[in-house]
Amino acid sequence: MIKFKKFFAGNKEYGPLALRLVAAWRLIAGVWAYAFFAKPITEVKGFFQHLGIPFPFASAYISVYAQLVCGVLFAIGLWIRPAALLMIINFIVAILAAHLNDAVTTSFAAWALLAISISLLFFGAGKISIDNFRRKSLRS
Repeated sequence: MIKFKKFFAGNKEYGPLALRLVAAWRLIAGVWAYAFFAKPITEVKGFFQHLGIPFPFASAYISVYAQLVCGVLFAIGLWIRPAALLMIINFIVAILAAHLNDAVTTSFAAWALLAISISLLFFGAGKISIDNFRRKSLRS
């Protein structure tokens, strides 16, 4: 039991990495087609318009590209806390506007991404990240 506990205590850096990579995968996969014009962004605009989100066209672009950029930042572990804060705002709006009354199976991704973003805001990117590398470089 002690070896088991010691192993995980000594390898804590893989926890934030796993969260970052799963969140990055979902964020990028969710907006890829809109960001690179395989699907028209007017679909997102129409959805936002239906939800009553102000400035639906601008909001669609902001949301799509924020998720894409933050997904990349999560993947590489750069500027994690600012990226996490943006995703917290994004997914609070998403939950309040679109998922508040949805079933768990429909809204789970938004809630999970919100929870991961909150965790990353508090705990940072972890040891396996560009943020950590930059922090070490600045110290030396």
